[in-house]
Parts: sequence; C-alpha cells; structure tokens
Amino acid sequence: MGKYAVLLSAGPDRTGSALNGVEYALRLADDGHDVRVFLDGAATRWPGELAMRADHPLRDGLDRAMAGEIEVAACAYCAAAFDATAGCRTEGIPLLGAAGKEHGPDVAALVDDGYELLTMS
Repeated sequence: MGKYAVLLSAGPDRTGSALNGVEYALRLADDGHDVRVFLDGAATRWPGELAMRADHPLRDGLDRAMAGEIEVAACAYCAAAFDATAGCRTEGIPLLGAAGKEHGPDVAALVDDGYELLTMS
C-alpha cells in the first residue's frame, strides 16, 4: 500500500478544493493506504470556520478523517499568520512547527519516510 501526505492549503474561500482534498484522503485511507492530512496556509482557518458552521459539507469529511486512521495536523507558523491557532486548538488539531519560526510538517522528512506529497490549493 502507498503512503500519502495531503498538503491542504485551500482556505474557506476555496471550498471545492478543500472538499476534494479531504475526500481524496478518505478514499485512499478506505482502500488501506497510509494517509496524513496537513492544513497549511489559509487552510488552517478551517477548524475555526467549521466550529461556527456545523452544517458545512467539509465538517463531516474532516470529522470522519480525524475519527479514522488519518492523522490531521496543522502548520503552527501558518495558523499564527492566519489568526487560526485558537480554532485549531479548540478543534483538537495538533500544531506542527513553531509560530513565527518554523513551518510544519517537515515535508523532507515525509518524503524520506516514503510519503508521496499531494498538494491541494
């Protein structure tokens, strides 16, 4: 089976791309692949947005991903830049890297570990 890291940078203004990224991750995981989803850039705003919009179509997909075999995390640097740190923390999304200092995840380490990077923006 394959290993995939979905790097989702599509924020709330790009719902279609965000939905596609999460759907792709769910389908890959359902087929037995090792999948991780990382919220990057404007996508770090999704947890806070979804906390206010329980009926949003991305809510179900992200909840299913987090409840299943998919690791979901966010870039701490980007969350701080997009004023989204509190939303990520409230929704239980781990923050990788360091605000104002270091982006997360470490994409080079992911590739070294055999993950194929899929970017969705």
